[in-house]
Amino acid sequence: MSARFEKLGWVVASASLAVGCGSEPIGTTPGSGTEGTGGTSGGDVAPADALEVEVSATHATYVALGVPAVVQESNAATATDWDLAFEGYDVLTNGGLSGPGAGSAFGPLSISVFAFPDQPVDVPFLIRDRAGGAFLGWYAYDGTTHTLYSRYHTYGVKSGGHLYKLQVLGYYGDVQGAPVSALYQLRYAEVTPDGSGDTVALTNVDGTLGETPDGPAPSSDAPGSCVSLATGTTLTLSPDDAANSTDWDLCFRRDAIGVNGEIGGPGDVAAVDLEAAATDGEMLADVKTRTADNQEASFDAVDYAALTAPDLEYRGDYVTSAFTDKWADLSVSPPVPAPGIGFLVVGADGQSRYLVAFNAFDGADDETPGTVHLGVQPAVSP
Repeated sequence: MSARFEKLGWVVASASLAVGCGSEPIGTTPGSGTEGTGGTSGGDVAPADALEVEVSATHATYVALGVPAVVQESNAATATDWDLAFEGYDVLTNGGLSGPGAGSAFGPLSISVFAFPDQPVDVPFLIRDRAGGAFLGWYAYDGTTHTLYSRYHTYGVKSGGHLYKLQVLGYYGDVQGAPVSALYQLRYAEVTPDGSGDTVALTNVDGTLGETPDGPAPSSDAPGSCVSLATGTTLTLSPDDAANSTDWDLCFRRDAIGVNGEIGGPGDVAAVDLEAAATDGEMLADVKTRTADNQEASFDAVDYAALTAPDLEYRGDYVTSAFTDKWADLSVSPPVPAPGIGFLVVGADGQSRYLVAFNAFDGADDETPGTVHLGVQPAVSP
């Protein structure tokens, strides 16, 4: 993850609105040399505009989705005429930590959403660019029921001189007989060279930010729950309070789990997903069979050697978006777009909605996807 998005710079770029390419692209047919207005993906997907974006490994390129076009930026930190920024394998929106706009996104979604341009695209929440890290992939999303399922991965967490293993057991709590989202269930234990300590269970760690099913979306400064693993206590902190406190290790805000280190906070906390390599190959059907009981043995088996393996990279939080670790398959050489998926993007104006698909990379290497071929289609609001 490249660090330059912590301070968005500026770039002067030009674009060709001609083509998407690759197998069954979302957008126009290659070779027109003009703005895409037609074309389908194998006849099964609705028309979408196509756009080529030349992506640098060292500076950002900014895209306006309404045209669509690459735009010139003299001051991206204050401009709202761009919706997506590309640099290396980072894709960010114009909102949250990445820009002054009200942009956000959600995904991945099945590419089939492009086939129904007149139907609203309903997602459980929208993600503004934020601090994130090891816990980015903690859940699998069921788009049919809009439900999050824990992958039951075991995480290592370093806090000062202490080392812990931790599992997220669930995202839903029970309130007066009804399931409520963002009430986390967790278990963790301190681990030393002499073995594991007692397992601590935390129930209904409140990441709701005060949101209710029929109420408005929570404000960005709403307080959330932050946990100290050493004491097992929970603090209720606003983002500003958390940014100035070393009394917590992990914070919970809706679907996001933050780490008190790097840009996540002033603490000396870092984390790693011990099973990160398995994420891309995990099928939703298999994840849904996992429970706190049948995954307890895998948690218990994690020892000091597993948590201190030399290939593990413990980190705090960095700038992330809905696209982080999802839009490209970096496990192959050269990298390719993740297949069969699209993303819903809310533009910098906070109102415009688009479906975005990544059709192909030309000239990809370890540092950059080269030229990214996009398909862009307006989306209907729910």
